[in-house]
Amino acid sequence: MTAPGPGLSIAIIDANPLLADGLAVLLLQDPGFAARVLVVGPSGPWDAAGELDVIILDPGQTESCPTEMMRKLGCRARAVLGYCSSLSDRLARACIAAGFRGILPKTVSFETLKVALATTAQGGIFIDAAFAAAIAPDPDEETPPAPVQEACLSARELFVLKSVAHGKSMKEIGKELDLSCKTIETYKARGSSKLNLSGRRQIVEFAIAQGWVDSPRVPPG
Repeated sequence: MTAPGPGLSIAIIDANPLLADGLAVLLLQDPGFAARVLVVGPSGPWDAAGELDVIILDPGQTESCPTEMMRKLGCRARAVLGYCSSLSDRLARACIAAGFRGILPKTVSFETLKVALATTAQGGIFIDAAFAAAIAPDPDEETPPAPVQEACLSARELFVLKSVAHGKSMKEIGKELDLSCKTIETYKARGSSKLNLSGRRQIVEFAIAQGWVDSPRVPPG
């Protein structure tokens, strides 16, 4: 299902074709989003997809882990948005750690979904209140040491960590800075070490606490 016009380019992946088609119709009828809406299966077809702004999918409908989903789909869109039928904080936490730009339940209003789409397409992160616990420390994990102030970071370490928090891949960050993925990994590791952070989830949690997800990101010279 496609439609020309201004707005976002969106793909919807859902096991319920009635829900997917209905959501596509609503988005196509909305003047702010009536650019191109595709309803596809988890494995495609993607031939007509082109460059996408956002992929909407239910991470609970596939046997793949969120990291594997991002590996398959992250290269096809600027953002992946989890649209969940199950209110599982653990699944939401795994999606955030894997690089999903947003997570929200299917019970939200259409207006909330539009806000989530606009936010993630523009590089922000949208976590619905229903999944607030997903960004809180996991009770089964050790509480990480309190992070130190970001002032200890170099300009590039700060830029890389902010980019990671926005869901950027090492390849994307490397292209922005004209550096190799290995060098970007080094900046990420150094910055994470200085802040006592371990893994993408803790970087995202720290970024949300610091307000990084809303701050402009200009590549350092």
